[in-house]
Amino acid sequence: LITLSVISIETEQQIKSLKPYSYMEEALCKAAASGNLGLTARILHERVDQNCKDEVGRSPLHYAALNGHFEIIRLLLSNRATVDVADANNVTPLHLAARKDHLRCAQLLCMAGADILKTCASGCTPRDLAPYDSPTCYFLERCELGDKPKPKILFQRNSKSIIRRNIGSRMSTSVSGEQKSSKSKDIKRKGK
Repeated sequence: LITLSVISIETEQQIKSLKPYSYMEEALCKAAASGNLGLTARILHERVDQNCKDEVGRSPLHYAALNGHFEIIRLLLSNRATVDVADANNVTPLHLAARKDHLRCAQLLCMAGADILKTCASGCTPRDLAPYDSPTCYFLERCELGDKPKPKILFQRNSKSIIRRNIGSRMSTSVSGEQKSSKSKDIKRKGK
């Protein structure tokens, strides 16, 4: 006698969430942590879940943010990774990028919609975890005030120029003046 049982959609989703951590998911987390863009792309091409979690609840996006791998974060987000995925301690990728002072990673996560006010289990926001008086701390303060960088700026310039531009016009003028003077010195040296 064969009986068929009907499983509700909720139960099916719970069963899927309990699936064991597979070899390919582990490989995806390791590739993201090491910054291997080619391997990460190949694993994602094999239809591995970009939001998979390891035994402590960390996703590939967590590992990429922790290690400052901007291009890996960009790849994962373009493959629809959840930007505010939290681990067992409610720590998000933005918390990890801020703690390690990875400015460009924090900027990318914020532009992708990361919650800058989300608290981890210890009650800290990403700005609380950023090193005091660091570019990342300054950036997150500006985000809390509603001033986020434009995508064009993030993808075309290095992170130092973004911070200098935001500090004040006098600083950005001196930066461009330094660049001009160093170019003119190079031209004079070549002429000698």
